[in-house]
Amino acid sequence: MAAAQDLTSTVTRDDAPLANPGTVVLSYRNAVGAVRDSVVTIWVRHWKPKNEWWDDRYDLMPHDARRSAGNGNGNGSGIVLTKEGLVMTNYHVVNGAQEIMLRARGSTEDIPAEIVGMDGATDVALLRAKSGTWQPATMTNSDSTEPGDVVLALGSPFGLEQTVTLGIVSATGRADIHGLASSLQDFIQTDAAINPGNSGGPLIDGRGRVIGMNTARYGGEGIGLAVPVNLALKVAEDLRKSGQVRRGFLGARLADVTDGVIAELKLGSAVKGAVVMQVEEGQPAAQAGLLPGDVITAVNGQAVTSRARFLMRMTTFQPGERVKLAFTRNNEMQDVMAALIEPPGTKPTPQALEWELLPGLRVVLVNEKLRNQLLLPKDFQALRALSDFKTADGALKVAAGDFILRVNGYGVTRSLEDSDEGFIERLRPKKPLVLLRLQQKSGAQIDIGFPLPAAK
Repeated sequence: MAAAQDLTSTVTRDDAPLANPGTVVLSYRNAVGAVRDSVVTIWVRHWKPKNEWWDDRYDLMPHDARRSAGNGNGNGSGIVLTKEGLVMTNYHVVNGAQEIMLRARGSTEDIPAEIVGMDGATDVALLRAKSGTWQPATMTNSDSTEPGDVVLALGSPFGLEQTVTLGIVSATGRADIHGLASSLQDFIQTDAAINPGNSGGPLIDGRGRVIGMNTARYGGEGIGLAVPVNLALKVAEDLRKSGQVRRGFLGARLADVTDGVIAELKLGSAVKGAVVMQVEEGQPAAQAGLLPGDVITAVNGQAVTSRARFLMRMTTFQPGERVKLAFTRNNEMQDVMAALIEPPGTKPTPQALEWELLPGLRVVLVNEKLRNQLLLPKDFQALRALSDFKTADGALKVAAGDFILRVNGYGVTRSLEDSDEGFIERLRPKKPLVLLRLQQKSGAQIDIGFPLPAAK
């Protein structure tokens, strides 16, 4: 994938409007055929016991032990984005996973996958298959989706791979759905059946183009929710670039424009948007001149008709960017420029720093990002070897990718007060003999000893 490109331009797209609305269609086999090879079944093994993962709020049926390959059971579904094996799914499908496997349609082979990044706020995760050539799905512009459009949901509900259900778009822009962990919500609502195991699979239009990612079954029958593909792809691209999503901070609390707000502020019934309820002192909203009672109606020229729409527009901007906010104050239209910042208290995920533990043995400290990428437990602490390490006689002692758990009897556990440099310095062997406890790629733990190599 070329560095200058992003997923929006790399994925297969078809944004042409739907033709012949209202035409009776007797079969959707062509639409299903266009996407079915791009839908994968995902199964996971978690570090947590099963009863800690059961949650009716999502379509997830977690298992605490690996299912045998080829038996048809899965934990969720995924959408193939690129032929190299980038796959998009839900955060709640893979969060906390020890092991992730992908299975393509018609295959009995399970392909290991790693987590590129995850975003709990939108319930989006990006995976990378470790081998194989994959069939990308075709995306379309989810902003063009309207209530009444025919849609189909694909996935593996209850382990039944390649299940297809039919319905319509019941509503768009659904937000403030209580009981879901995702805090940024702009769902497509559908009555196409979505059941446990559908999570992460595609919601497609009548031409087989992906408009959303199935996420949850809400309440009773006939209420399914999907993340619009425009939002999901934007999040996936951020995850591909840096393993996390950075969002600009405005520093204002907003609410929907209700009848009570219209009457109190004398707005007139035609005004729609997000009303500013509170402005934090010294933050971008205050510095731009916004005041409580202002009703924001557009962001960079794009209309916002609710608090949810406003929040979703703002998720596309990163710290350091400037946005133009149109608003009404005393029945007059105005606009301001606001310079967004990092949310207070957030800490960017640090890059793993490279150190020399021994002459010729370079390692990195396992951090949160590395734990996510390598599917390690949250409390796993170790050093990871960056290349093979051999002693003077040519014997391989440490292989690239091995984890070092103990050095001369000392565990690789650090306190919050430890600096990286000070921690590594304390671990460096001072005695003539080096004793290491390794966790190899197979998962086996072994103890090895060898003379301390001479400095080069």
